[in-house]
Parts: sequence; structure tokens; C-alpha cells
Amino acid sequence: MWLFFICILYFLLKPIGTIYGHNSYTEYQLGNMNIIISVPHGGAMEPEDIPDRDAGCWNANSSSCIFSHDCPPGTVQDFQKCKVATNQDRHVIEVGQTLAKEIRKITKGFFPHVVINHLQRFKMDANREKEEATFGIPQAEEAWEDYMGFMRSAKLHMTEGLIVDIHGQAHPEQWIELGYTISKASLNSGIFSASGSSIQYLANQLGNVTFESLLRGHRSLGKFIEDQNKMYICVPSPTNPSPKNGNYYSGGYITKTFGSQYSGTVDAIQIELPQWVRDIKEIPNFSKALAKAIMNFWQTNYCIHSGHQLLGC
Repeated sequence: MWLFFICILYFLLKPIGTIYGHNSYTEYQLGNMNIIISVPHGGAMEPEDIPDRDAGCWNANSSSCIFSHDCPPGTVQDFQKCKVATNQDRHVIEVGQTLAKEIRKITKGFFPHVVINHLQRFKMDANREKEEATFGIPQAEEAWEDYMGFMRSAKLHMTEGLIVDIHGQAHPEQWIELGYTISKASLNSGIFSASGSSIQYLANQLGNVTFESLLRGHRSLGKFIEDQNKMYICVPSPTNPSPKNGNYYSGGYITKTFGSQYSGTVDAIQIELPQWVRDIKEIPNFSKALAKAIMNFWQTNYCIHSGHQLLGC
């Protein structure tokens, strides 16, 4: 009988496998818990049959950009109004992979779903709407659809959960920016609500916990990261409740689309990492600290309200 239960436990906790999208441009590592790690901007592949994205076409009549390599009549390529982001977030794939392994160690066998884009960002941007992300190139569109399909598939494995969207930034503050789709201006003014955030579902489940405590107080991810190492300064957090005059990313397409800002029971947080924590020598230490912080945030907030019914609690 004990052997039977051991076999069942092994089946539940063992890795399910890895699925690749077309041409292996995207990757989905199937997990067995209610956490998804998304890494859209760390890719290094540069296929020649996908032209580089640089700038779209400005339509003065509609005051809008058309993202195409061939500008339609009446539009002109504009590197100011229609410029696109193309910089690779270096070493974020290594952070995401190491983070997943560290979470598995902490939970003694549970591991998150991991979705990775392997294309260079100037070929396809997996954190933008389809037109801007692909410029209408079929191979890029295919990769974008694969990435979004993997995210949807991962969400189908869970009734409730959390998406951690890993990015890199080079802001001079060198702090870790946590995006909940709450704007910099709202954080600075203190005027915000759970209904406008990508963790709206979690906030609604914790009726006796203020949203501010989840966002930047004693139950926030920023607090749990800083608890691991005071050098890992976060915004928002109890020590840095708002960016003030500093740089800050509030969350992009993935956080807005797949989080609970508009609907659903899966939340999302965008994590923007400064260059120094993505240094190859720092990645092992930081990933271990981030894993502990995420699991502390998970146990404190998700496992409590679910009665430890979520996978990974």
C-alpha cells in the first residue's frame, strides 16, 4: 500500500515535459503547481527570414501607428512616434530557469509552469499586442501565437494562481520594479484600488487584508524580497512605497492580458530586474532569494485563503 502511494506521489510531482512551438522559437515547460513563470524578452535566436522590427508607419489622419515593414499609402515610417522596443533583456532566461529550480527545492517537488520566448526581441516581442509584436510577418505571428497559447494552456491547469513575468531594465535607480498595472502616478498619489490591478482576484479573496498591504505593505512581494537581502531594493515595498521621481514600469501586455485586472482567477506580477542582479555571478544568489520571497508571498496570501488546496501550498 505504501508503495502505491509513493508511486502516486511521484507521478504528481515529476516533471511532465517540455513542449516547443514552431521552429523551437518558444518553449513551454509544463509544471505541477499554480504558479507560471513567463520570460518574453530573453531570446537570442535571429532567423534571417524574420525581418528586424524597428519603427512602424505613422498615419497622420488617424494619429496612429501601423506596424508594418511596408508603409501603406498615406503613411510614413516614423522613428519617433512609432519606434518599437527591441533591446534584449539579458540573462532573464537564466533567472527564470534558476528560479523554477529553486522553487522546486523549496516545495520539495512542486515546480512552476515556465513559458519562454527564444526569439530576439527585434524579431518578435512577446509582451506586445500582435501587430506591434510581429509587424505582420507570418513566422513571427506564429511564434507570438505559440507563446500566447502556452500561457493560456498553463492557466487551464489551474483554477487560481499567480503569473510571474520576468523582465530586465537598465534604470539608474538599480531597484527591482514590481508591476501590478498600477501607474506610477497612482502609486505616488496613493490613490489606487484593487479593481485596477493585476492581483484583483487575490485582493478580493482576502476581505480582512487591505489592498495596500498586498501592494506595498507587510504582505507584499516587495517586502518579502527585501526581507531576503536589503540590497534587493524594491518598489513598491514598505521601504519604497512609490517611485516618486524615479523610473518605474507598471506592467505590460502579459500582466494586463493574463492577470486578473479585468477578469479571471489567476493574478500576475511583472518583475523588472536591474542589470546587477542579472549578472551571471549574482543569478544563483538572487534566484534563490526571489524563490523564497515568492513562496513566502504565496504561502502568506494564496495558501491561507484557499485552505491549502492549491498545488504548491
